[in-house]
Amino acid sequence: MNLGVLNGIGRQAQSLVDEAGNVLAGEMAVATAAQGIAVGQNARAITGANAVAIGSAPTVATGPAASAVDAIAIGRTTVANAAQAVAIGSNAQAITSTQTIALGAGGSATAAPLASSQGDIAIGAALGLATAGARATGGSCVALGSGTNFGAGASATGSNALAILQGAAASGNFGIAIGSPSTASSTNTIAIGQSAAASAASAISIGVSSTSSAAQTIAIGQRAQATTGAQAIAIGGGVSATAGPLANAQGAIAIGASNATAVTGARASAADAIAIGSGDATVAGASASAADAIAIGRTASAAHSNAMAIGQGVATTTTNQVNIGAKRLHLGGPATAPADADLVASQISFWINEATGMLGFKVKYADGTTVKNGTVVVA
Repeated sequence: MNLGVLNGIGRQAQSLVDEAGNVLAGEMAVATAAQGIAVGQNARAITGANAVAIGSAPTVATGPAASAVDAIAIGRTTVANAAQAVAIGSNAQAITSTQTIALGAGGSATAAPLASSQGDIAIGAALGLATAGARATGGSCVALGSGTNFGAGASATGSNALAILQGAAASGNFGIAIGSPSTASSTNTIAIGQSAAASAASAISIGVSSTSSAAQTIAIGQRAQATTGAQAIAIGGGVSATAGPLANAQGAIAIGASNATAVTGARASAADAIAIGSGDATVAGASASAADAIAIGRTASAAHSNAMAIGQGVATTTTNQVNIGAKRLHLGGPATAPADADLVASQISFWINEATGMLGFKVKYADGTTVKNGTVVVA
């Protein structure tokens, strides 16, 4: 008998190798291209050479289908219809583009994993029939995470994106979302932690409910927020959004949180402002609310531009000042005078000449050129 004439159709439960090298086992198994393998009732390895379909189903429509070169479909209603595609698990789909991989068994096509762009990998299915399983659709992306009855699996829809755990979503190109349900929704974003969200280009958000929503912002810690202005940085973990640190202006930096839901953590709310200092259960963290202001210490407040408040409870009173409040200031006293060139305009420096018992000082005028020296007797 010329088995090739059978065109790879196995009727009744049997094994068959045709002249094209196709291997069949199972009622209505179909293998129509060279070196194909179809094993199971209504399994179909068609169109492409070396296709592999394994699994049984009562109808042709629900049997596994491998329909491209080197495609592999294993499981009921699995589909692998692109070259080198691999679909394993009931209803898994590795389709449209080459080298796609879908692993996981779902009760429906919606619940099963789907990989549909070149090199995509989707692993995991959802429990609910109407809930999406893992989805990798962006090209060279990876979605790893099963869904539940109501919560979708991991979703990677940006090119070269990575999403891990239930509900994680990486929709920006080169985005990374790790955590349930973390979100990396712009180019080169990173969101790690439960409900972490990075939503602007190159933003980084690490920690539970942390938020980075402006370009190149960084939020690290539970409920840390770096928003509104590019390059803002917020570091610290708070028990609420109020308690967490907030940096919401360009280049602002806020470090520190409070220990009560209604008590404010560190706040940096003006361009290039810096607030460093945690609060506690009753007292707020540091606050820098003017451009280039710096506040260091619990409840320290720098509300004037180019001013610095250092110490617990210290507040600036005007621009261009350093205010340490009523604290003692201990400065080192070198034994020799600085060179004139070491001072910039409008600067003063001190030194101690212990041999003569004199306190020396040097000033440079605002013109940046005139330098004067003086001494004071140390009694």
